[in-house]
Amino acid sequence: MGNSVENFRKLPSFLKMVEKVNVGSFTDLEVDEEKRFKYMFLAYGACITGYKFMRKVVCIDGTFLKGKYDGVLLVAIAQDGNHHQFPIAWGVVDKESSESWSWFLSRLKIIVEDDDELVIISDRHQGIINAVAFLYNRAHHMFCMWHMSQNIKGKSNKKKGAAELFIRVAKAYKESDFDSLYTELRERFPEVAKYLEDNTSPERWSRAKQTGNRYSIMTTNGVESINGRLHEERELPIIALLEALQRITSTWRSKYHQEAVASTTHLTPAIESIVRENFIVSRKYEVIEATEGKYCVYGSTSNELVDLQSKSFTCRKFDIDRIPCSHAIAAAYKANISVYEFCTDYYTTRYWLEAYTDPVYPVPGEWTVQEEILVLPPLVIPRRGRKKVKRIPSVGEYGRRR
Repeated sequence: MGNSVENFRKLPSFLKMVEKVNVGSFTDLEVDEEKRFKYMFLAYGACITGYKFMRKVVCIDGTFLKGKYDGVLLVAIAQDGNHHQFPIAWGVVDKESSESWSWFLSRLKIIVEDDDELVIISDRHQGIINAVAFLYNRAHHMFCMWHMSQNIKGKSNKKKGAAELFIRVAKAYKESDFDSLYTELRERFPEVAKYLEDNTSPERWSRAKQTGNRYSIMTTNGVESINGRLHEERELPIIALLEALQRITSTWRSKYHQEAVASTTHLTPAIESIVRENFIVSRKYEVIEATEGKYCVYGSTSNELVDLQSKSFTCRKFDIDRIPCSHAIAAAYKANISVYEFCTDYYTTRYWLEAYTDPVYPVPGEWTVQEEILVLPPLVIPRRGRKKVKRIPSVGEYGRRR
């Protein structure tokens, strides 16, 4: 693995080799005026190409490194049509701040373009908020529901049920359900409602009120799971860390490619399972055609209007998730229309396979170190006590030290 100082010296040459071995890859490196390492960005060509077949929802987060020179690992991921995490880009920075997040996102923007359809999900780190607002003017920046629920625990003084009720509010599809549940939240936990109203808006964390479309992706748990997988790798020198990220990425891509090749269904296995469950529920409904293309769907707990022509349904589950809900399936069955016509291409096996067609290759064992760019390790201010090895809670999260 080499020592940490040697790893920084070899880093520019290693990144050049990544681009040479993996066509279409994009890397960047920045040092300070003393030639000390500040930032590094890496996106494999296969991941850049594969992102085209993902829903336009990108989760970003950072996790601290545990090596000799500390630092923070940044990651941007999407989610494939079978609900697997899809790493788009990695970054290593000296510290998490508005400046480092702006640098990382400015490089990510070359791959993930600013667009009205794009949704970026993160925790409420001020550096992320500032950087997204500056660089992604058209995209919708939304917050992780789970991190928000942890904030709620702290603001409610651990009152039982506050975080759970907030999650129900956040996950509501209909605005009427949101309003009813939020009224209950305000009555039972007024301090929580005040915190939410003073610090954020429902458009940032609620399904019902969202201005963009985050589909069913309500949290950054996918990033958290990747960070958890890297528990030991975060102790490695920087090149060894990047080689570990390559192995993990390559392993996942190979596994999911094989699964996609073996799949015989029109939709990915995860979505086919959801559609089948919704079909079973749909058989219990009574369906009446109100007018051409519009159907009234009567159930035991609610009645919904389904407009097959505009693909808009009053339950709003399909409108948001883009997966045929039980009401859509019931109406489609009545109209003798295939339910697959109401599913986005992002959930098809074809898109799933396309996302993993290209492999990610490792840098060969022997490569030439170019000396034209000098990179020194960052300065680290010694701290008393043992180095932190546990996750640091995000801003406002319950348990965070003030």
